Amino acid sequence: MGICSFAARAESAAPSWLESTLYGNGKINVVIAVVAVIILGIGIWLWRMDRRISGLEKAQRQHQH
Repeated sequence: MGICSFAARAESAAPSWLESTLYGNGKINVVIAVVAVIILGIGIWLWRMDRRISGLEKAQRQHQH
């Protein structure tokens, strides 16, 4: 029962914490920008790795024949 009441208090406290620290101070834009840069970086990294692997697969197919 103690865990459930703790979770209920945490859920009710989370929006006010976010509102007072991120939205209130205007830091939400910084958080969104950082997350966007991280996601973009991961996407570029995956795209480059896909091209490298495709090149290796192509070279291996040419080497086998």
